[in-house]
Amino acid sequence: MENKSQKPDGRRVRMTKMLLKQSLIDLMHEKSIHDISIKDICTGADVNRSTFYRHYDTQFDLYDDILEDITQDIAEIYLSCAGEDYTAQNFLTEILKYIEEHRETFLVVLSGNSNVSMGETFNRFTNRFIDTENASELSIYIVQFIAAGMTSFLWTWLNKEKRRSAEDVALIISSVMTHGIKRSVSFARAMQEKNRE
Repeated sequence: MENKSQKPDGRRVRMTKMLLKQSLIDLMHEKSIHDISIKDICTGADVNRSTFYRHYDTQFDLYDDILEDITQDIAEIYLSCAGEDYTAQNFLTEILKYIEEHRETFLVVLSGNSNVSMGETFNRFTNRFIDTENASELSIYIVQFIAAGMTSFLWTWLNKEKRRSAEDVALIISSVMTHGIKRSVSFARAMQEKNRE
């Protein structure tokens, strides 16, 4: 039988963690995680330090929890798109919509204000979805190449206030992956001309 008295505590914990995460994200838009104190985070979240230490040891643990949330969400999107009806373009569209919806978080994750570099952060995500122990050396190079390109692309895309839709961008990326760069550039030009008409 479910213990109803535990429900509010679970909700309270989730709410507290959400406030702490949001506080850290807000602060990281302004400065490096190395320059952010626990006091800064607690002030932004309007919680006391003892509450922070009930959940995390350091600001880096809190940041890692943010990355873990993103990884879990992306894994769920991946599983929901794993059916036969979904194409790589569909999957990319769903991922890009999620990233755009969490734009402020991703701008922090992709910035130089985290405790790891932009490329290393994205590599953490990609490595969660491949078996690096058993993958060939060339396979790992390919994944790293894609990760570096996606990192740079996402940073550029998210920093534009007026940006192309997730659907349009997913179409172009799918085209590059399927047909190569030269043909995809021609395709992108044709798309742009069509939009001008």
